[in-house]
Amino acid sequence: MAQKKIEFYFDFLSPYSYVAWTWVRNQPYDFEYIPVSVPSIVASFDTKGPAQIEPKRNYLFKDLLRKTKLENIPFTTPFNLPFNALYALRLSLKSSAKEKQKQIIDAIFRAGWEFGRDIGSDEDLKTILKEANLYSDELFSNMESREARAELKLNIETGLSKGVFGVPSFIVDQELFWGFDAVPYLEMFLKGMDPLDQKKYQQFLLKFSPR
Repeated sequence: MAQKKIEFYFDFLSPYSYVAWTWVRNQPYDFEYIPVSVPSIVASFDTKGPAQIEPKRNYLFKDLLRKTKLENIPFTTPFNLPFNALYALRLSLKSSAKEKQKQIIDAIFRAGWEFGRDIGSDEDLKTILKEANLYSDELFSNMESREARAELKLNIETGLSKGVFGVPSFIVDQELFWGFDAVPYLEMFLKGMDPLDQKKYQQFLLKFSPR
């Protein structure tokens, strides 16, 4: 039986995307890597991102430090935080990165969230990818192209149409799993052992339906 494809939505700006990536990169599953801009996703819901709510931001850093310690995941913050992730996102698009997509995503995530480097600057990204033997003039030319901008926008729109409201998100068979904490549920779903009670779920939805 063919493996089910898992769509992995991520943003380099998101530390939880990095934490999820440390799991994703070592799995045998068939992933489709889909970079998106989480500020654009948050803005579509007319709400604030986690970093804009001080008590939530402060709590999340505690959560991340606990989680990464327990999971033995190297963790720091990029040199600048927050930063403009658009260059990194466009470099990691499938059309730009091609067969090196996974390697490029890994190099950028590790540079920022493992080694504390600046991943918001095109010059720093160029240095990072040169050090990893992943740089090419074509890659950086594509980063600035109209096509790359359009593809990133399409990724965001497609994600929103499928119910993505934050990152990291995983989608398989039209079922969405949000956050690193949802990975055990994702794996159970893949094994046909989803613990979700669909009947109760529909009942809960009805309670919040417009009347």
